[in-house]
Amino acid sequence: MSKKIVFCGGGNMAEGVIRSLLQREIAKAGDITVSELNPQRCDYLKETYGVEALVDASAAMKTADMIVIAVLPKIVPVVLQSLVGVVKEDAVVLSIAAGVKIASIEEVLGADRKVIRVMPNTLGQSGNGHSAVCLNANINEEDKAYALEFLGALGQTIILPESMFGEFTAFSCSGPMWLYQMADALVDAGVYAGFSRSDAKKMVIKNMLGVAMILDETGDEPKERVNEMCSPGGVTIEGYKSLVDEGFASAVMTSVDKAVKKANAI
Repeated sequence: MSKKIVFCGGGNMAEGVIRSLLQREIAKAGDITVSELNPQRCDYLKETYGVEALVDASAAMKTADMIVIAVLPKIVPVVLQSLVGVVKEDAVVLSIAAGVKIASIEEVLGADRKVIRVMPNTLGQSGNGHSAVCLNANINEEDKAYALEFLGALGQTIILPESMFGEFTAFSCSGPMWLYQMADALVDAGVYAGFSRSDAKKMVIKNMLGVAMILDETGDEPKERVNEMCSPGGVTIEGYKSLVDEGFASAVMTSVDKAVKKANAI
């Protein structure tokens, strides 16, 4: 589906989405326009991705099928005001601005507008990681299908009510932190066991990749695989017992819970 897309904002968020869209051939460079106030940034986006990038993209906004709001939350009100009376009635307004609710967009543009709120995942560059999506009542099946295809450039999507966005931000968007931390701890453990840091890192990365692939492909519960590895009186059960004694699972759950509470307090 060929759609005309205008990005309001040409910063790192927008660039990451544009790069993924082009790499996965979900959109063509000729169908993308970026509205960016920094002329040097406009030149960079043009030269790097072949897209149109303008300080004033109001003309492109008038014909756009999708408007992507990709600016800092504090700038969103200014961007929304610039869209009033400009965008087509059937254009989809998709916001990736953190914390900006659909109601606040509808308040400025009108309750009859097609609005989608997205919380992207920081792992989008890898093609993995879920983005949370909430659609307002004006989004039809065709709009939804294209939006999901569009967001497929960033990885996987999960449709959630806005009331769950705080939990999603803490658990999924912040989720890679816990895995990075675990990887870092395992590398240190490998060094302590006698391996070079380089070799320990290589082994940890491949172990993490292998575990992720097996769980994804088989659908097995992680606990099932742990049980399989823990032979009676063996090496693995000894290590597992230490994790239980040290309160590993409890520490992770408490950490996630604190992040969720923080996200919902913002």
